[in-house]
Amino acid sequence: MAETTDSCCTDETSNGEHPHASLIDARIQTRASPLLVTHVNKVELDDELVSIDQYVLTDLAHAVMLTRTGIFDATTREVGTLGLQIENYLENQLGPSGRDIQRARSRSDQKATNWRLINRASLTEVIQALVALGPQMLATAERYAGALMPGYTHLQHSQPTTIDHYFNAHYWAVSRNMSRLLEAYDRLNLSPLGGAAYSGTSWPIDRTATAYYLGFDRPVYNARDAGFAALDMGAELAGVLAATPSGISRLASDLNYWSSSEVGLVRIHSSLRGTSSMMPQKRNPMVLERIRGLAGSAVGWSASQFGAMHTATSTDVDQSYIHNLLPGQCFETAGAISLLREVIATVEFDLPAMQKSSGQH
Repeated sequence: MAETTDSCCTDETSNGEHPHASLIDARIQTRASPLLVTHVNKVELDDELVSIDQYVLTDLAHAVMLTRTGIFDATTREVGTLGLQIENYLENQLGPSGRDIQRARSRSDQKATNWRLINRASLTEVIQALVALGPQMLATAERYAGALMPGYTHLQHSQPTTIDHYFNAHYWAVSRNMSRLLEAYDRLNLSPLGGAAYSGTSWPIDRTATAYYLGFDRPVYNARDAGFAALDMGAELAGVLAATPSGISRLASDLNYWSSSEVGLVRIHSSLRGTSSMMPQKRNPMVLERIRGLAGSAVGWSASQFGAMHTATSTDVDQSYIHNLLPGQCFETAGAISLLREVIATVEFDLPAMQKSSGQH
């Protein structure tokens, strides 16, 4: 039976060639289905475009290493690619040298490297926010040193305590979260470049050099572990990251309760409160509610990562649903930390009311 071609997947030029024949003929030799383009390729490309800076950095480091090891010659230093699409564009613009950037490399180790780069930068923002939060907690504790306040268990008075004792307890919780994030950062900060598709490459590359160029501590030792086969890194990051908004939400919840109309023990600065479109008396602690809401959302961050880990240990497309999630989660977490820092820097306690309340039992 003669071979037939689905008309929905055909788009030839006047000379009978597909407009992207140089790429497609070399790979699949059939135009991609419009459904695949819309629901798979577009989704992946949108995710990749977020990390375009990391793609460029990876290309530069790889090109420098290839040149210094002699794999590139003096005429093949033109670089710049965003996966196969830009690789094809470069070949059209530069000739055969446009494809040389992919020599001794696969999209697997390339994308794994970009993933680590963008998540390293995102995780750094969270760590920096925590670095600022800790001293502010201690500064607020010092400002109210020795001031009595009621201690609570089950939202009932238990033992009296002091404001500085209260904030110092939260400081230690923040410090533990910082330690977890730093430990995760150390495991994240390893270079997958050189792992290639699965089993490395026969080219005499220098993996230590590319790791150094990109600021990694060292290469990932095992080529298979260098790619997306090792999904535990994302699961670990999501888990330790989620612990941070969950932890600071406890402080936010206390302040939210104490600032209520009936309790009135603390006052949140007016610049951090909202109001109502109908009720002019409302002074809503919007930022505290935002922090609490993020903590609820964070419960599911690691669940999606662990859900993907049960798949086969290959770079299947189903894993792409989780690869782009962490930067946004880091951004929200860093923002919540900064909001809380601003709250406790400007919070006002009603000291006479707190002292009176703590002496009632």
